[in-house]
Amino acid sequence: MTEATRSAAVLTTGRPLDDDGRPNAGPALELDRDGPAAALLRESPRALAASPGADLWATLLERPGEGETERPVLAQWLETDAPATPTHYHPASETFEVVSGTLTVEVDGERRRLGPGESVTVEAGVEHSFRNDTDGVVAFRAELPSMRTVASLYTAWGLDAEAALGEGEADGQPAPLDALALAAEVYPDTVTTVAPAPLQRVLWATVGRAARALGRGIDDRYLDDGFWERRVEQPDGASGPERQNQ
Repeated sequence: MTEATRSAAVLTTGRPLDDDGRPNAGPALELDRDGPAAALLRESPRALAASPGADLWATLLERPGEGETERPVLAQWLETDAPATPTHYHPASETFEVVSGTLTVEVDGERRRLGPGESVTVEAGVEHSFRNDTDGVVAFRAELPSMRTVASLYTAWGLDAEAALGEGEADGQPAPLDALALAAEVYPDTVTTVAPAPLQRVLWATVGRAARALGRGIDDRYLDDGFWERRVEQPDGASGPERQNQ
């Protein structure tokens, strides 16, 4: 296969953009242009988001309107170096469905490896985490319990994307005060297992209040397509309206 043929067969996207809108040398999402992982990317009418320090990319496939009971559905792509999520649980169920690659989901201490077409539903209150422990990209859909959970993820990714453009260190993790503020605001929709739930309620009511005053909690501007289109290379250069008309 020639280099030109390979370039035509591979979709390269998701790199951080400089001030002139040009991709820089940051992490890139490389997918088989005709494969299921790229097809999943084309499903979304929303912009592609990225956390350069965490080697992950995501986009909303479905976002319920205000007052609607449907769940948000998020597509994610994890590279081999993407860190595992902290162990956590939700007051509602969460479903993972793998499109391409292999996703490891640990549910209540039991590890499950999901391949293409396989899924698992984690029931409310059950501790879980997930990761990519393979040498390739894994693409999957996740039906999340709430938009507040989505907004907390997008805020963390947005802070990391800003850091990648020279506003800090892009390491995939919010600064300590920002992390505390996010954890306080997303509670109880997402509960980490760093401390017993009763202690967390007290912690978020006290320390969390101070963290919100000094750090950055959930910020809905990170859900805006324009934020990501200015900072992250989009597939085939399509803007949000162009994707919706495809």
